[in-house]
Amino acid sequence: MKIKAMLLWCGLGALLCGCDQWAVTPADISGQPIIGHWYLEQTTQEGEDRFYQRLYLHVREDGRVLYANRLCRNVGAGGASSHSELILDYMAIKRITTQKMVLQQYPLTPKFELRLGQWPDQGAGVFEVDNLTLQPIAAAAAPEFRSWSCP
Repeated sequence: MKIKAMLLWCGLGALLCGCDQWAVTPADISGQPIIGHWYLEQTTQEGEDRFYQRLYLHVREDGRVLYANRLCRNVGAGGASSHSELILDYMAIKRITTQKMVLQQYPLTPKFELRLGQWPDQGAGVFEVDNLTLQPIAAAAAPEFRSWSCP
């Protein structure tokens, strides 16, 4: 019984150590106008609810993407507040078209699809992701997204 358990642990260890060979190979996006740092910060009002959203997107030349999105909701005047957050830490672009970017780290793990609209070379230099208009920012201006909080 001990030998079977030891073989099982060795097999699991070898599998985990070899995961990088199974990683999704990022799509080639070299030279694309979406490469860079993109940011949105906005407040919107819907009825008595107030929404505050921040979205930071860093698209690297090597086909990896950092996506950090935080949405805060304040219900009515002095009411309850809540937030949702999604951080994708330099996931590989598995597929990209002019309308969709699919991010995935390993096969058989969750995929994330970002809907793309206007690309920076199609207008005023903005990049539209999930119906949100992101502005280009300098690398030095990249926000500390891990410490974001709601107002």
